Amino acid sequence: MIVIITCFGALLRFYKLGIVPDGFHRDEAFLGYNAYSLLKTGKDMSGKLLPLHFESFIYSPGGYSYASIPFIAIFRLDEFSTRFASAFFGTLTIPLLFLLAYKLFPKTPRIGILGSFILVITPWHINLSRTATENILVTFFLLLGIYFLFVWKDHQNKLLFLLLGFISISLTLVIYQAPRAFLPMFIPFMFSILFFDKKRSIFLPLVLYSIFILLPVGLVLSNSHLSTRMKTVSIWSTEKTSLIIQEQIREDGVRNIHPLVSRITHNKIIGYTEEFLRNYFLHFSYDFLFTDRGMPDRYRIPHAGLLYISMIPLVLSGIYYLMTEKKRIGWFLIGWISIGIIGSALTFDDIPNLQRTVFIVPAVSLIISVGTYSLLGIRSNILRIATTGIFLFAFFFEGYRYLHHYYVQQIVHRPWYRQEGYRELVQFIQKIEHKYNNIVITNRESAPTIFFLFYTKYDPKQFQEETKYSTFRDFDRISFYKYIFSEEECPLKEVSYQSEKNPNIIVTNCYGEKNSLYVNSGLCKEPKVCANILRTVRRNDGTNAFFILEPTGVTSTSTSLQ
Repeated sequence: MIVIITCFGALLRFYKLGIVPDGFHRDEAFLGYNAYSLLKTGKDMSGKLLPLHFESFIYSPGGYSYASIPFIAIFRLDEFSTRFASAFFGTLTIPLLFLLAYKLFPKTPRIGILGSFILVITPWHINLSRTATENILVTFFLLLGIYFLFVWKDHQNKLLFLLLGFISISLTLVIYQAPRAFLPMFIPFMFSILFFDKKRSIFLPLVLYSIFILLPVGLVLSNSHLSTRMKTVSIWSTEKTSLIIQEQIREDGVRNIHPLVSRITHNKIIGYTEEFLRNYFLHFSYDFLFTDRGMPDRYRIPHAGLLYISMIPLVLSGIYYLMTEKKRIGWFLIGWISIGIIGSALTFDDIPNLQRTVFIVPAVSLIISVGTYSLLGIRSNILRIATTGIFLFAFFFEGYRYLHHYYVQQIVHRPWYRQEGYRELVQFIQKIEHKYNNIVITNRESAPTIFFLFYTKYDPKQFQEETKYSTFRDFDRISFYKYIFSEEECPLKEVSYQSEKNPNIIVTNCYGEKNSLYVNSGLCKEPKVCANILRTVRRNDGTNAFFILEPTGVTSTSTSLQ
């Protein structure tokens, strides 16, 4: 049965993987091209030899790119091969959850089968397994590590499994940022709930915890480069809370409130605590879990939630069953979820965040499976059959509705969040670039450099040589070859104004060099005098992404209004 469920999960995760979701986000392109660069040169795109963190990707962990190397070697560099690691490890998580569930519920293997099936059909996991997303790998290695720890518990003399458990869990630290806030709290909690007793020494687990978890996290936090991403997205890096506190203090001043009283009621401790709690509980909201309000925008499926509405009674039933029949396991799963959200709640952008919290989905799936199992245990045959039929119908209907939104509506729903249009842009320019000395491209659609590297499969060694001595280290728009990336929305300008000498004359000035090709944002006005439009790149919803322009050679012209 688990083989059939896993095959079904693979189908949902691999079907049209390189095509849907439409568009290819910049983060995916960075992960894919860095893997390609490592494959070809042993260095990342910035020229560092086998780094654990990529300078070009804001010093983010490089684990996903390393995992992608064999797939890119087999299938060549494209969207499919870059997303393959997510779909592959997302699929492997299905049987792994069954094995873990069997350790948690050894006398009821049906819970493991139900849990794996729930994971297979959960939109949250399907959605992220179909994009190049580091946290899907985090989820797999976290489950693998927990499973090894259970094996160690069952075979006390097999210390190898304790070591494998910590190694597997620590691998998540070089894959994504979120585990760095999650693991230091989760590991002690998990051991205290599941593994510690009077007969077992805590010395060796404590040593391994210090070496594999605390030490790496401490090294990251103490390094100004490696902690860049964490610092830039934390709630302490934004002025929002400080400005609110200052406004509250000023309002107290207007009311002649004593400064000491004002400071006691309006301070950073209270302000940041309120901000954290607001972010934290947004992750438990109906909008986040059951509508399309989850962030970031690029992962949002129109009118589809992360979970199915029909799962609500199963979650409640599962929690009730666990807290009455399996309290220790119940507290473990609830703690897993509760601690897993803390890291996301400490950030200010894209809240509530479905990507940073996806590794709680296995715990949610197990709770739902326990709830389903408890309902299937209803003594009345008629009531059990009716309940089973209702939930099967609900799952089928909601699953079909989700897939419809995913494969049909999502294609045209706000595609600008997924950088749609770059593939067509690069492919067209490749055909005609030999005619021009320079190609000037707007930065308006985000990170043009990585898309030109990715879609042209530009030689990583050549790119490293060209940018080796550059003092400009913004890899979103660092120029190379004949590609020049401009911060201007409309690099080729056409400016029209009334003549001072004769108001009836409209003067148009052109700003563009001969023998150069220009790419303006689709938000720019179409040029009427200064350039010919060679191609308009449009998104699937019909909106303009780019104008590919060839200057006419005209520098200025006048038009009479009469």
